[in-house]
Amino acid sequence: MNPRLALAVRIALVAGFVTDAGVGVLCVFAQPLLGPLLGVPVKDPAITAFLGGELIVASVVYVLVFRDLARWGALLWLCALDQTLGIAIPAVQIALGHVPATLQTLGPMPLQVVLVALYVMGARASATSAPDPGVARRQRPEEPS
Repeated sequence: MNPRLALAVRIALVAGFVTDAGVGVLCVFAQPLLGPLLGVPVKDPAITAFLGGELIVASVVYVLVFRDLARWGALLWLCALDQTLGIAIPAVQIALGHVPATLQTLGPMPLQVVLVALYVMGARASATSAPDPGVARRQRPEEPS
């Protein structure tokens, strides 16, 4: 992967991690802050806590990929899906009138579009530059007898 693209993807991974981990922690431990900070009303505390746990797990994926882009680059597709759903689901909920269309709910969406683009570019570059692990195993030199 191009070093500039790798740097951009790593920065995007930090943004994705901060977003998912932050919202996840709020959903699990500080639900009363979701309304004022994110503009999203909590209608079911149990479902909100479950969602928070899933977001915390998703944030671990960002850490894995950040630590080793060459090994975990294929997981960038999951990061792209995570952010795509982070755009689509609120947009549908706003269209249905379940969530207000405010700066808090619409504001992150342009950044998320950029994150999706970077994750997809990184995943494609990772797929074309990653060596086949099977080939690496078959090419080991034999030990002299």
